[in-house]
This record gives sequence, structure tokens and C-alpha cells, in this order.
Amino acid sequence: MYPSDFRAAPGPVRLTLLACLCWQRTAELTDGLVELLIGLVHRIDARAEHRVERELLAELHRVRSKEGILFTLAEAALDHPDETVRAALYPVVPGGEQTLKDLVREARANERAFQQQVRTVLRSSYSNYYRRMLPKLLGALAFRCNNTAFRPVMDALDLLGRWADQPGQVRFYDPAERVPLEGVVPAGWRDAVIDEHGRVERIPYELCVLKALREAIRRREVWVVGANRWRDPEQDLPQDFDANRDVHYAAIRQPLDSAAFIAGLQQRLGAALDRLDRALGDGSAGGVRITTRRGEPWITVPPLERQPEPPTLQALKDEVERRWGTIDLLDMLKDADYLTGFSDEFVSVASREITERAVLRKRLLLVLFGLGTNMGVRRVVATGQDQHGETEATLRRVRRLYVNRDNLRRAITRLVNATFAVRDTGLWGAGTACTSDSKKFGSWQSNLMTEWHNRYGGAGVMIYWHVERRSVCIYSQLRSCSASEVAAMLEGLLRHLTSAEIDRNYVDTHGASVVGFAFADLLGFKLLPRLKNMGAARLYRPDEQPGPERLAPVLTRPIRWELIAQQYDQLVKYATALRLGTTEAEQVLRRFTRGGPKHPTYQALEELGRAARTIFICDYLASPALRREIHEGLQVIEQWNSANGAVFYGKDGDLTGPDREHQEVSMLALHLLQSALVHINTLLVERVLENPAWAGRLTDADRRGLTPLFWSNVNPYGRFTLDMDTHLDLGLTAPAVTAPATSMTTTGGP
Repeated sequence: MYPSDFRAAPGPVRLTLLACLCWQRTAELTDGLVELLIGLVHRIDARAEHRVERELLAELHRVRSKEGILFTLAEAALDHPDETVRAALYPVVPGGEQTLKDLVREARANERAFQQQVRTVLRSSYSNYYRRMLPKLLGALAFRCNNTAFRPVMDALDLLGRWADQPGQVRFYDPAERVPLEGVVPAGWRDAVIDEHGRVERIPYELCVLKALREAIRRREVWVVGANRWRDPEQDLPQDFDANRDVHYAAIRQPLDSAAFIAGLQQRLGAALDRLDRALGDGSAGGVRITTRRGEPWITVPPLERQPEPPTLQALKDEVERRWGTIDLLDMLKDADYLTGFSDEFVSVASREITERAVLRKRLLLVLFGLGTNMGVRRVVATGQDQHGETEATLRRVRRLYVNRDNLRRAITRLVNATFAVRDTGLWGAGTACTSDSKKFGSWQSNLMTEWHNRYGGAGVMIYWHVERRSVCIYSQLRSCSASEVAAMLEGLLRHLTSAEIDRNYVDTHGASVVGFAFADLLGFKLLPRLKNMGAARLYRPDEQPGPERLAPVLTRPIRWELIAQQYDQLVKYATALRLGTTEAEQVLRRFTRGGPKHPTYQALEELGRAARTIFICDYLASPALRREIHEGLQVIEQWNSANGAVFYGKDGDLTGPDREHQEVSMLALHLLQSALVHINTLLVERVLENPAWAGRLTDADRRGLTPLFWSNVNPYGRFTLDMDTHLDLGLTAPAVTAPATSMTTTGGP
């Protein structure tokens, strides 16, 4: 529903809807304030450490003797690996053992000096700048806590509130004041907070309270009144679970009895271990061996043999280009809309539409092309106004009234479902598996979502894609660089809203975790990661029996089934909350993956995840075909990410929107444009393969590598012309024109 829809509603309905809108906006503002608080506290701490590290590193680079000693020790250790430390290392160091003791003493002193200097910088930046805004931010939020273990944090917040009006010149708290220390002030900060007379200094204590509050909020142990994402975690769970317990269990196909669930999981775990044992024994595991590395058990997985190159695919692409020529990317978008009618999903937020739909369709395509290529509306107009006749003001009005996240997601869903509908399953398969991964996009640093990425470097955001095995992207998400990829993986599997029935998902190491395995198993998905640390993996046993002898070096303790039995209802509650969308996967994982005492449900999730991961590892090691399937699946997402650069080429591929909504619109426009390319290429390839001569040329290698995601036949650049009366000769007709997806609109546009 759009704001314009309120006008046509009866008075009581209008007031009720307005109250809901105000409540929703208040919750969004509260969430924004909480995230601002979390970000500010992190920034205070991180900037202080980075500044001190730079200063100390500059000093260390001037000391050369320490580096010489380090290289001497390393060389001696490599030359005499079997000798004792005293015999091999002490003699090569000038001064022998005493020099090494002095170095250790100096390093410890430097560590203490580093921490002290960090605290000094923290105090300076906080007192001179951040202290002026944070009390007002804290005063605007109402914090609550359901866990008695975090009561000291709440008491410390009350203390800060009572002393907020005291002038900054008052350095210490009143000795008669009760100041919570345990659970608030870390041991390393005690000397900075409490002076030699036992007085508590305000500024360092406030810093400790803010850091403790940040961690408690991120773990969802402290929640905020009126928030949505940061609300009481008990509200995340389905409120009707007890009344409809059997319905919720049936929805995820899990038994009501925990004993039956555990018995089935035990049987699967035991069978997986037996399969791996047999595969190692008869040699069908493809060369997998259990060896040792540095004295520890190690699973050696040989690389897969290179598969033959597809001999016909390049000729097939050349034939597509020969028949239809080089196609402008804008024309691909136009023809995809002509065949699927996805532009009908774009409805106005205004109270009425007066422009003819045919005119609006043309303007929408130009706007979507400008957003999807990142060229922007102005450049689309500047390079094609003499051809399409639209002005910048007209297109910007269409962008403002029609192009938003909801409309774009509906259009993507319609286009993707149309692609699945026209696909020949004999060529492309049924589409029950997808692969997911993230790609970093540059972003303006003024945007609050922008973060520095530790792996890829540079400031930006992440777009997490879910792409079906034949290159049809079913879901996209805009995430911050520090967001959990496991949470993004779960969200995409549950929220894609397309007709694809996904039962398995390929990810890399960052998209899988023990908790991710647990939730995927509960929700009925197969999580199939390519784990980087597979060699060091350990396999859990189903019971107290020793297990297969061949696997003995890598077997570890049995699964603690009693923990799963105790928390079975809670596990299903959280899985149901994810399925129904009453909570975000990111918020659930925040509660179960942060430091501190482990939640009982988290302990049960870990045990369930360990069992599911052991089953997967056994299947992965026993089956070369599964290893190849995962590798091929992940290649699909890499190709999709490569196409991002070819399509989203404007402004160096950076997301330049000032806020999250603008960036998400750009992401969804890219998703739509790339999906249009896949849709048209799918049809072009199928038209070529309708010829028996071409279909007969396809080998198994060709069918394995067949993809509609190629752009050698596409021209994304040049002058942007748009002729709505011409279309590719595909032998297809457009669907019947449907009314816009709202009861409030008439035909037309702005």
C-alpha cells in the first residue's frame, strides 16, 4: 500500500492505517538510532587502536636488531628441527637465553604500553567529541533486559543517566554512589577506571559501559523499547506456537517427538560414516586419504581431474550472434518486458495515473536501464534524447513515482518465473539447486552502510546473490561488509518468492557455519559448502562405540544428544520464526554467535550442526561426483559476478546512492537488467537448438557448460535508442496486457 491509498479509505480505516504507518516509522527510526549507537561505539574503539598501531609500527620499523634475531632463530629452527630449543636456538642468539628473556620482557611491557596508550587516545577522542552526542542518544532510547547476568549493565546505564547533567569538570563519581564494576569494567581497564584512592573516574567508566552495552545489544540480551530489529527477542518467536505446535512441526516436516528426530539423525550419521569407510576401503573416494601433517591427523583430498572443454558452445554463441547480430542491452530489456510484461508491476505512489501505459512503459525502460547500468538518468538522456525524445525531468518523475524496492522485487519475480516457464527442462534441468555468494561493490563513505572490507580492502557494501544452477538469479540482498553471509544464505533460501523449489545450496567457507548447518537441516535444505579447512575436519560419532577403524584418527567425541532433546522445541521455534519471517536470520545468529556465556539453545544448535556437518563431510569425501557438483555450482556464481562488471559499468561500478534505499534500488535494477539478458539469451539458445542438426552436436561436456549468461552478443554502450515497435524475431507473441498491480490505479502513468 502506498501513501496515496489512504485517501480512498473510510475514516476509521484511514486512521488505523495511519497509526500503523506511524508505529512502523517510529520502529524504523528507533532501529536507526540503535545502529548509530553501535556504530559510534565501534568507531571510537577502532579508530583509537588504528592510530596507536600506526604510531607503534613506525617505531618498530626503526629497530633492526630484533628482525635479525628473528631471522636467525627461524633459520636455526629449520636447520635443526629435531634438536631441543636450548641446543639449537640459544647458541645462535647474541647473549643467549638472557637476550631472549629480555625480548619477552620488553614485548610484554610494549603490550601494556600499547593498551595504556589506546586508553589514553580513547579518553581524549571521547571526552573532546563523542561525549557531547552519546548521552543524548542514550537518553532517546529505552533499554530493557530479560537476563539477570546483564543486570550490571542496566544498573550502569541508570548511573550514567543520573549523572548526565553533571558538568564535565566533575572527574570522579561520589564515593557514596554504588558503581557496578563486575560485568561492566574488564580487568585490563580496572587501573584506568579506579585510581589509587579507590575512586571511580567517570570518563573511562563511561567508555566501559558503552562497550559493554554494545556487546549486550548485539547479542540481543539487552533490547530497546519501540524497536523492530532490536526488540525483545522473545517477540521474534511465533506467538501461536504452543496452540499450533503440530501445524508448525508439520510445516518443516519434523516429528513432534524429539526421540524420533534424534533417532533419525543418529541413523543418518552412522550411515554416513559407514559410507565414507567403505569408500576409503574400495578406493571409490577418488584418492581421499587420512594422513598426518605436523603430527596431527589430516584428511588429504586430491584435486579433481580436469574435465574436457565443451567443443560446441563457442560455435553455438557464434551462431546466436550470426542470426540476431549484436543486440543492444537496452533492446534486451525492452524485449524481455515485451514477452513477460514485468513493467506492469510498476505502479505509482501517487493517487492516480493519467499517462498512457505505452508511454509510461518506454520511460520506465529508460529509467531502469540507467539504474541497472549505473549510468544514471542524466547520461541516458544526454546520449539518446534525440532518439527517444524523453527529457531528464520526465524520467526523474517516473523514477520518483514508480521505481522503488517493492515494485522492483515484484518485477524481478515475474521475469524470473517467466524464464523458468519458457525454459526447456531437457536442456536446462528442473532448477532445484542454487549457489550463493557475495560481491563487494564500492560505495560512498558518507553512506551509513559503507564499511571497510577486511578481505577485499576498500570501503563499500556487499551484494549477496542467490543464483540457480543455470544462471537465473532468484534473490539479491544488500548487506554491510561485516554482515553474516550465513544469515544472508538463509534469508535468500526462504525469501526468494520465485517458483523455483530449491532443495540444495552451494556456498563457500564464509557461507557455512555450524549454526548454518543446523538451521538448514531443520528447514529441509542441503547445505553444500566448499570448505577451506576440510583437511583439519573432525567427525563426530553417533554413540559411544569407537566407530570404523579407518576413520579412527579423525573421529572425535559423540554428539551430545541430550542437549538436542532438551531444546528441541526451542530449535523448532527458531526455525519456524525464520520460515515465517517473524525475525531476520541476521538477528537470530547475532544472539547465538557472539561471545560470552552460551545460550542453552545455542549449545543444542551447535550439536545439531556438528551432526549435520559430519554427515555432509562424509558424503563430500566419499563422493567425487558431489565434490565436482559443488565446484561446478560455485563457478556459476563466479560467472554471475563477472557479468556484474560488464553490465553495471557506470561510475566505476560504485553504488553512489546517499542511503540504503537508493543503493538497494540500484542493486535490484542491476538484478532485473541481468535477468533480462538471461531471459533473452535463453530463448535465443533454444531457438538455435530447435534445429536437430545443432541439437545433435551437443556433447555431455556441452550440456554441462550450457549457460544463457553470456554477453559476447550484447552491446551495453553507445547511444541509447529505444524503438518500442521493433522486436527480436523469436517466433513468440507478447502476453495479454494486464492491469497494474493495485486496485487504486487506472491505466497510464505520470
